Amino acid sequence: MKQIFALTIAFALILVMASAYAATPTVTQVTYNPSPAVPGTTITLLIQAENKDSTTQKGVSIQILDEYPFTVKENPDQTNPRNLGDLGKYSSAQAVFTIYVDPTAENKTYNLPISITTTENQNAVKTTYPIIISGKEPSLKVIAINDEKLLPGQEEPIQLTIQNIGTSPAYDIIVEMQEDRTITATGTVVERDITPLGAATAYIQNLNPAEKKSAELRVSVSNTAAIKNYTLPIKISYRNGAGIRTTDTSYIGIKVYGSAELDATLKEIIPQTNSNGAWSATVEIFNKGLGKAEFTTVTLNSKDASIDKPKQFIGTLGPNDVDTAQSGITFNTPGDHTIEVTIEYQDADATMKKTIIQVPIKAQETTNSGASPLLIIIIVVVLAVIVWNFTLRKKKK
Repeated sequence: MKQIFALTIAFALILVMASAYAATPTVTQVTYNPSPAVPGTTITLLIQAENKDSTTQKGVSIQILDEYPFTVKENPDQTNPRNLGDLGKYSSAQAVFTIYVDPTAENKTYNLPISITTTENQNAVKTTYPIIISGKEPSLKVIAINDEKLLPGQEEPIQLTIQNIGTSPAYDIIVEMQEDRTITATGTVVERDITPLGAATAYIQNLNPAEKKSAELRVSVSNTAAIKNYTLPIKISYRNGAGIRTTDTSYIGIKVYGSAELDATLKEIIPQTNSNGAWSATVEIFNKGLGKAEFTTVTLNSKDASIDKPKQFIGTLGPNDVDTAQSGITFNTPGDHTIEVTIEYQDADATMKKTIIQVPIKAQETTNSGASPLLIIIIVVVLAVIVWNFTLRKKKK
């Protein structure tokens, strides 16, 4: 009797289990596009659920479980879980999901978990489907720089924004400026105008696809650097997921800029030889700016004097350069005067500029009243020495 009761219970359990299994549709087809999936992108997943039972299954619902590296992207037309409604006997239904693949996913196969329930059976039937992920290699580039303008003689840290434009992670990233000198075929070493200062490298631990991070490099600009645009190579080396090191080179543009600032002052003024009221004046022109002045001309003008060479061509004045303009000047009256010095030049930005400086000049009246006291003293001393020598020699005879 006990054996019959045990068999009855076992048969009932088998029927319940069979009923539960038959009462839930199964996943019969899964496709995804693109295949293989790429890290940092989305895939479109098509799932087909089929009712293999001879009775209608009510309230069929299918769900994708969020599990690394997959995340379901929901919208009003694509909910998760998705209600497929009732499935008649031996019928099927399909559901479309948009799945985001995490950028840090490695190049391998991951299992995507899927579950199905019905109104009558809330115990989800779970299954997994393999999704192949095969991203391209990482690729690192400099996409931005914080300061594109530097002055001659300036020492400045520059911030470089590095982005992984590839589709797989990069590790152990080293950012550095290229060799700061060039050796010519004759063995001459040519130093670059912009060189790294201090540590010439920056380190970034890792960069996921589409991720951006900053790297700081300190640079120094030579005092003699020309005012122009410079193209600098930046070398970026990194390892992929397999540990293989790769090197990419990016190029950044740096503008070395600076405006010329010209000024003038009187260097000397002396009376011309054998002249009456004529002077030789030398005006010193100097560039105290950081830029180069080209096609420089100097014009001298005075209301109280006539000037022999009023306009003169100077040419190019680099930073800290000095040149002179010399001319004969005849003042109408002695005393204090002013010469107007007009300087015209082309600045580093190729624009013509003008600077006007008022240079004070004091012209003393020239006379023929005799030699200067200093000259008389010198003559007296020389004559005294000659007389003394003559007297001494006479005594010795």
